[in-house]
Amino acid sequence: MSEDVENLNELDAFGAAFIAMSDKLGRYEETEQECRDIATLLSLAPGARVLDAGCGFGRSVGALARLGYEAVGVDISPAVIAEAEKRNPGPTYLVHDLTRPLPASVGAFDAIVNLYSSFGYGKTIEDDQAVLNTWHAALKPGGKLVMELSDIERTLHRLGPLGTVVDREDNGVHEHLYVDPETKILHVTYTAAGRSLEVETRYFEADELAAMVEAAGFHDIARYGGFDAHPKQPDDRLVLVATA
Repeated sequence: MSEDVENLNELDAFGAAFIAMSDKLGRYEETEQECRDIATLLSLAPGARVLDAGCGFGRSVGALARLGYEAVGVDISPAVIAEAEKRNPGPTYLVHDLTRPLPASVGAFDAIVNLYSSFGYGKTIEDDQAVLNTWHAALKPGGKLVMELSDIERTLHRLGPLGTVVDREDNGVHEHLYVDPETKILHVTYTAAGRSLEVETRYFEADELAAMVEAAGFHDIARYGGFDAHPKQPDDRLVLVATA
């Protein structure tokens, strides 16, 4: 991977400290069931090749491998991939900047999953569009993409108008949140046990994201409020499914 990667966050921002705080917040408790639901939602055939794009420490790609799929995890962070190989051995792991095409040796996939707001980290919106282009190129014709993330509708519902500063605490983790009204970038400072971590994520309106997915070459774009395909409500995370 090239050393000139530009990202909203430090390269290893989602490493051990972030993982530990997310564990405290209970973000990973439903992983196995979520992956079963995703397999149903996408009608994955037994043994299908699945890429977890932005795999983090491998929680979902590991679960997909345990379900019998040929699972590959990719992340921009060497530290996170090293953690994935320790925590969830079994899948194939790759350190790669997804604004750039995947190596041809990786092969094509039946499905790509992008889960828990693992999108919106490009330095610019054009970088995020490049990620979508990479995903489309990596799928077999008719392959499926599923994205799961917080959208602006959910942000407004949970945090109030853009620009509102929100402080909250759960299980010893303090979160300081602010969404810039102009850039729609969420700035979060996590603090626990005297240690702080800052991360940034670009958020999108659902219509805007769907248009970007279509511009990358996808079609049959559907939106849901969960992996069970129920209609989205304001408090739901957005689940977007598309076909290459």
